[in-house]
Amino acid sequence: MKNYAEVIKIIDGGLKSDPKKVHDYALLLAEKLRSSGEETKADRIIKLVHNLHSIEDINTISSKSTNTKTKQVPFDQESKLEIADYYDPQQLNSITLYLSSFNDQQIDEFIKSYDYSDKLAAHGLDIATTLLLYGPPGCGKTETAFMIAKKLSLPIIVARLDTLISSYLGNTSKNIRLLFEYASQTPCILFLDEFDAVAKLRDDHHEMGELKRVVNSLLQNIDQLGDKCILIGATNHEKLLDQAIWRRFSTRLHIDLPTKDIIKAIIKQYLNDFEGELDEKQIDLLSDLFVGQSISDIEQIVKRGFRKSIIEDREVHLADMVDTFFSFVRLDFEYSNQEDARRMKIRYLLSKLKNPSRRTLGELLRCHHNTISSDLEKIKTNKGDQSVGQP
Repeated sequence: MKNYAEVIKIIDGGLKSDPKKVHDYALLLAEKLRSSGEETKADRIIKLVHNLHSIEDINTISSKSTNTKTKQVPFDQESKLEIADYYDPQQLNSITLYLSSFNDQQIDEFIKSYDYSDKLAAHGLDIATTLLLYGPPGCGKTETAFMIAKKLSLPIIVARLDTLISSYLGNTSKNIRLLFEYASQTPCILFLDEFDAVAKLRDDHHEMGELKRVVNSLLQNIDQLGDKCILIGATNHEKLLDQAIWRRFSTRLHIDLPTKDIIKAIIKQYLNDFEGELDEKQIDLLSDLFVGQSISDIEQIVKRGFRKSIIEDREVHLADMVDTFFSFVRLDFEYSNQEDARRMKIRYLLSKLKNPSRRTLGELLRCHHNTISSDLEKIKTNKGDQSVGQP
């Protein structure tokens, strides 16, 4: 039976005298009917729902059938600023995500679990509604949350930590409760970025008792959230998370630094977007150089390389990318002149690339291969380094 899950929830709400539950799931049912082309049935349900004047403080959901926003986003009593940002699915851009095949598979399974909620409910199975994304910064955790919202056509509510966390004792827990109550009113995605700020280990002796109360409040609100709302948490510091928080997430994904294959895909995509031309060997060299960098940093480096070539009205060169790499990435270089700087770059390139020739190093650093040969000899003499490029 199609839409079985919504029908069951509506019946459950009626039996428990919960008009709000009936209201919310009826609207969700109407949205699903409309998306499957059953306009007349959807319109009839919406008309019935709009006649439920006895329900207070209920606003229609943001969806294809109503296209309106929920009630006012709650705000912090201290700062009077909203504790979250609300985005309709129509506001979200379609983006290309660069994830491992395993993570792609897991996210696809997570999305299908929501899409096939009827089939799962018919077999007595709950859908997966909690997802924890963890790993280094700049690797796509936030973009993944927004992509899931886009694919599921759900609004996404993004917590604002600068106002969610209050300086007043007890206000942070109150703000968390307000945020979860707000998200629970309608099918949506609640996204908590920098999740460790409110979900730290409760046995951390350096933290005050207030943080422990915040974590307890967070746990209680997660347990009471229900299955209308998908909860996604993201953190760069997963080791700081309380173990009880980990157990609340049915799906946990490590979004790690990109592999060389993913880096090559990113470079090729930008070459295609900006009509640049680099051969396969040059792309391979850049991919080796970029290993260890985040997706965000790689994108910034490549864009900056293209920006330089566009401003100078010429084709992009391999050296443009290398120049921007060394100016963008923080490296422990100490030098007093251009020659020292070049030699430090040579040493770094030798550590990253697979036996680059002197000509290759010269191409990367915009200098003659004889200059590279001279620099390599000085590197050997001064550092005792035998790791030199091949002629």
